[in-house]
Amino acid sequence: MEELQNLTGEDIRERLNRHGLKATPQRVLVYEAMCRLGHASADSVYRHLGGPGSPLTIATVYNVLESMTEAGLLALRPSFRGKMFFDVNADSHFHIYRKDTGTVSDLRDEKLLEAVGEGIRAILPDGLVLDRVEIQLVCHDPNHER
Repeated sequence: MEELQNLTGEDIRERLNRHGLKATPQRVLVYEAMCRLGHASADSVYRHLGGPGSPLTIATVYNVLESMTEAGLLALRPSFRGKMFFDVNADSHFHIYRKDTGTVSDLRDEKLLEAVGEGIRAILPDGLVLDRVEIQLVCHDPNHER
């Protein structure tokens, strides 16, 4: 994720184009915000861009995020707070949700992800095919006041 925070405007335009999206100023702004935030709801992206003072409306932010998700540039993930969030990392990986801070971070372990997928495929009912594995770990710092 750190490398995404350092993308230039040209890098972002290239990524958008590679995913079949025209690099409009709105898309560049929203993707740049997602690269900084990593995991965010549309409302969070809108606030990050300045909220009511933003050059984009909340509807535009939603539409841009949806188009990026459809193109495979972002992934839509469920959260523990009953809200969906967008993930700038569309690859399969685990998430750590910190209930003490309300933050989400990535956890990568390809061998574990593969083993979990194999185990789930072995017990899936007939006729079902596993699309992907999404696991969110719920954690907290025991030294952090609640």
